[in-house]
Amino acid sequence: MYVAEASVGVEASVQEAWAFVSNYQNFDRFMSNVREVRKLDENTSEWHLAGPLGIPVSWKAVTKTFEPPSTLAWESLEGSIKTRGFITVRPEGTGSRITVHVEYDPPGGAIGEAFASVFKDPQKMLEHDLEKLGALLSGHPVEARGKTT
Repeated sequence: MYVAEASVGVEASVQEAWAFVSNYQNFDRFMSNVREVRKLDENTSEWHLAGPLGIPVSWKAVTKTFEPPSTLAWESLEGSIKTRGFITVRPEGTGSRITVHVEYDPPGGAIGEAFASVFKDPQKMLEHDLEKLGALLSGHPVEARGKTT
């Protein structure tokens, strides 16, 4: 089981930060390997990540906790890559502090090896992704897949 947790202070209100991070479809704007997250229904999403050697990695997840504007938790559906996590948004000074906690247990075989190689250092990757999130929510240019947004 791989576990990573990081937080970042942002120059955005709790409501602004929550509106952004509670929408999974924004994750490809700051998470390095996320290519797309599709909302399938009110509680279910489908995640697509860029894997090594062009091998895509995907799974479906269900929202377990949705308590605006502070807590969002999810876990993968049975039969998918085992993953779960949560996001919290708390007031901090004139802005907010966003914390992200992620756990995953890669499967065996080629898919598992591809998944594990994408996340060689999950802690460092999450910290880098949250730096991008902080810059994005604080109104600073962010380098995303070769272009500034």
